[in-house]
Amino acid sequence: MKTIKLVIFLLLSISIIGCSTTGGTIGGLFPAPKFTKGKINNDIYTSKDKDFSVSIPHKKGTREFTYLQIKEQYRNTGAYINFGPAALDQSIYRLEIGKKLTPENKNNFVLSDAVDAVIESYSKQLEVTYKSKPELVKKEKILINGFESYAVNLTQNAPNQTLTHEIIVTDYPTMAVIFWVQESSANSFGASINALEFAQSFKVL
Repeated sequence: MKTIKLVIFLLLSISIIGCSTTGGTIGGLFPAPKFTKGKINNDIYTSKDKDFSVSIPHKKGTREFTYLQIKEQYRNTGAYINFGPAALDQSIYRLEIGKKLTPENKNNFVLSDAVDAVIESYSKQLEVTYKSKPELVKKEKILINGFESYAVNLTQNAPNQTLTHEIIVTDYPTMAVIFWVQESSANSFGASINALEFAQSFKVL
């Protein structure tokens, strides 16, 4: 299906093969320097090609930002950005871009089909990773920044923790975007922003 072809990058990038990683810790103790492909100014991450921006989950100058790990992957078909874990906040904040590079992509993209493909693919990969099957709690149509979107919630009982996956998929004219916040019950700090706030901070430049 042509719709699914557009989100192939999104479905594969969860494995973050080929991602460059910066920040985090050295030996689990000391903060590592950050050398990102994109730029961070005023707590806003701007892509290396300056075609989108999004808020980072932790403000510069805080301990959480100091220990924040960032992963990036760029291709001509899209991008994958991963913020987290940090010092106390072990939540993961993911942003995935699938570009509509041709008129065929734009005309044949069906958001509901893409959302179903994302849920199916993510659920399978999460089940392999955490040895338990995620449960679909919610799937509803919403608007993000005026654009058609779906909000999806999954919960997952993993060893010694319950994982919550808040996912929003938004259909922009030139790209499909997935926002994903993963939080663990073992994380006493709690997520600094939720998926809705993460998605609403996104801008196509």
